[in-house]
Amino acid sequence: MTLRIWPPAWLTIMATLAFFTDRIFPGFRLPGAPFYLTGPILWIPALWIFWHAYQRFYAAHTPVHPFQRPLAFVIHGPYHQSRNPMYVVALMVMAGWCATLANPATLPFIWLLKKAIDTFVIPYEEAMLLKVFGKSYIDYCQKVPKWI
Repeated sequence: MTLRIWPPAWLTIMATLAFFTDRIFPGFRLPGAPFYLTGPILWIPALWIFWHAYQRFYAAHTPVHPFQRPLAFVIHGPYHQSRNPMYVVALMVMAGWCATLANPATLPFIWLLKKAIDTFVIPYEEAMLLKVFGKSYIDYCQKVPKWI
């Protein structure tokens, strides 16, 4: 499928849907638990990973946007551990948001975000990287997992 929506937009859509799901089904909220603290606990390392991943792109003078042609092959920093650290960050942010809402009815949106990124973003990005970087990208894929 060729639906191309920028990953932060997917995160915003899923976070908004989770918010409204929490409001529609308030009876599912977990009472008295300090889940509001879980969001920041996940967001702080997520911001750190994002900052380091972004810095690698900036240093290489290549666009961060997944639908733009890359000018350099970024494989250092967080990209040494995962081929998609910025998408891992998005999942961490979404998980933190769902935990902050403390409503199990919002948890499917974490899976839906991963599914949307896996279906509509990563295949396009991987095809472009393969086309631009060829064998070096294939070697990288064999060494580094897609997700952590």
